[in-house]
Amino acid sequence: MKLGAAGILALTAALASGCGDDDASRPGSPRTARTPLENAPFPYAENAEDVGVSTDALWLFKERLYSRVVARHVVGAEVLVIVDGRIVLHQAMGWADRDDPVPMERNSIFRLASMTKPVAGTAALMLADEGLLELDEPVGRYLPSFRSGAADRITLRDLLTHRSGFVQGGDPPGYADQPTLVDAARLVGEQGPTFEPGERFVYSNLNSEVLGAVVATVSGIPIEQVIEERILLSLQMSDTHTAFSPDADWADRVPSSYRSWGGTSWERWWNPARPHETDWFSPAGDLFGSAFDYARFLQVWIDRGALGSERLLGVGTVEEALADPTAADTFPVRARWYGMHWEIYDASPAAGTLPTFGHRGATGTLGMAIPGRNAIVIYLSNSNETEVVDEVIGAALDMFGR
Repeated sequence: MKLGAAGILALTAALASGCGDDDASRPGSPRTARTPLENAPFPYAENAEDVGVSTDALWLFKERLYSRVVARHVVGAEVLVIVDGRIVLHQAMGWADRDDPVPMERNSIFRLASMTKPVAGTAALMLADEGLLELDEPVGRYLPSFRSGAADRITLRDLLTHRSGFVQGGDPPGYADQPTLVDAARLVGEQGPTFEPGERFVYSNLNSEVLGAVVATVSGIPIEQVIEERILLSLQMSDTHTAFSPDADWADRVPSSYRSWGGTSWERWWNPARPHETDWFSPAGDLFGSAFDYARFLQVWIDRGALGSERLLGVGTVEEALADPTAADTFPVRARWYGMHWEIYDASPAAGTLPTFGHRGATGTLGMAIPGRNAIVIYLSNSNETEVVDEVIGAALDMFGR
């Protein structure tokens, strides 16, 4: 069942009765306090109004999300809102594991799914800044299997903007069984694209995975090692990981993953007692990470590639990656655009301002940056493919101005 705007507001009003600043939980739907979390890497704003956020708008935002948990449209979630570097909202809701049961806690570590793509894209753009990659050169310059047929016409820019001609689910036979990402990408080049390169936008994991193989080939190390050494370590993203094991000392912070049959009936399909499924790291969706860590990553992009006194990316590279996005009309729930491995949520920002951008993941996750307000919205859930992510995008745009 989906709730329309009127239904959401009605349910929110019902939740509000007897639910003041202490955010009392409803039966069967726990949620954490919103008091400051010890050792949080961002300071807390004493009042949302101090950073220009309406207290009423923020309250409605979190209650709308909580209403989704109560209505069983989401199993569990964590939401983090940061404005001008200060936390104005941080709360966990629902269940990390509803079968055991275990309530969701703040600072959990989630399967980020396609929120991995911008991190992989950043690794490629860093190499381009250093002159090691040329975005408009054919992929075949770096991967031999892309030197014939239509594959010879695919450029790195096509991969970054999902205009290569590859389709989602178009993996060649034996793809997942290859020993390395580079070996898997070889099969992609031999098979070739479904559509003419550059002809249209078609979202596909293959774009990120071939891009990752190029990064690995040029750098001489796997892309996950590039990500770990050049991005995660630089940004002190110590709660973001390229591999998972049930024996990891952070495994108990990872929620179980659920999929829905009919919108409110959820089935657990993975829990942290099981190993991760793939033999090689997929730059399309294999990162595990926390809300705080992804906020660090988004802030670097808001600051046009700056990392304190150092620089992760050139200013021009950041602006080019987010400029002139392609319409992504293949997503019927909400119109959006796509830049270089980033979703764009307003294609015509004010002059001199970066557009609102971010990325979602199939595990029910979203990282979103609103540069015009220096705001970050992170929504991480363990509930696959729900329309709630689109609702979060819309509510965030409403709260911070479109």
